[in-house]
Amino acid sequence: MIEREFSQSKLNLFLKVTARRPDGYHELETLFLPLPYPADVITVDYDSAPGIRVTSSLPGLPENLENLAGRAALAYAEAAGILPSWTIHIEKVIPVAAGMGGGSSDAGAVLRRLNGHFKALPENELARLALTLGADVPFFLYPHVSVATGVGEVFRPVEGMVSPPPLLVVNPNFPVSAKWAYTHLDPARIGNGGREKLEKLVRGLREGDAAMVAGNLHNDLAFALYEKFPLLRMLRDTMKEAGALNAEITGSGPTLYAVCETVEIRRQVAQRVRERFAKETATVFENIPLSPIK
Repeated sequence: MIEREFSQSKLNLFLKVTARRPDGYHELETLFLPLPYPADVITVDYDSAPGIRVTSSLPGLPENLENLAGRAALAYAEAAGILPSWTIHIEKVIPVAAGMGGGSSDAGAVLRRLNGHFKALPENELARLALTLGADVPFFLYPHVSVATGVGEVFRPVEGMVSPPPLLVVNPNFPVSAKWAYTHLDPARIGNGGREKLEKLVRGLREGDAAMVAGNLHNDLAFALYEKFPLLRMLRDTMKEAGALNAEITGSGPTLYAVCETVEIRRQVAQRVRERFAKETATVFENIPLSPIK
């Protein structure tokens, strides 16, 4: 028997680092916006040879238990008391090490699909299991527009529907590890603040106000990324010059997103990026749905 599951990506429209803990981790306040595109496709074959095998469409991506999706499957099998005979294939679309949650999303999708099939764990236990795999894996079990705190593992869903403005996502085709981004965070930026911007950002999403959303984007990790990688600044400036209301890096980068007022402006911004930067330099994700999401 074979089943499929979509693995959504995410954007961080707001990311404020509030503290550095003694164990080296950082506490933060961030707004997660799930995206139905780009998305990976997870296929689970339940009638394979004994054990867990993970394959991917992307050469060089870790496979089997070296992949977080494989570790998620193993954790589920052990928690549920199941002897697995599973082959998991990942059709990779979300850029790797890009600040869009691809690995965590794949792991969350695997847990969601396995539990949908076997129904062995209640939701709260599944969430606890997800947290052992990574701080934001629980978010990807059931993605919902949320404000996250702690190390990113405490989620407060935004109530009601939100109406994101037209968004354009541009990945510069090179990876950046989250460890690098947090290591190079300017200590002077750590601390409370920005709550007013976050509240306005949430209100802008609820009201479908593109200007309010664009005017309240924030990412403490972005400053070091722009300094280290001039291409990111060039991409951001190009998008703004082409008509985007604003553009910023998501998460630990290096992917950028642009907030546009209309679909037509998004189209012209995408065209300008493609004209100025070779496809080997930047991958453009334009067809992000506009329908209201939870």
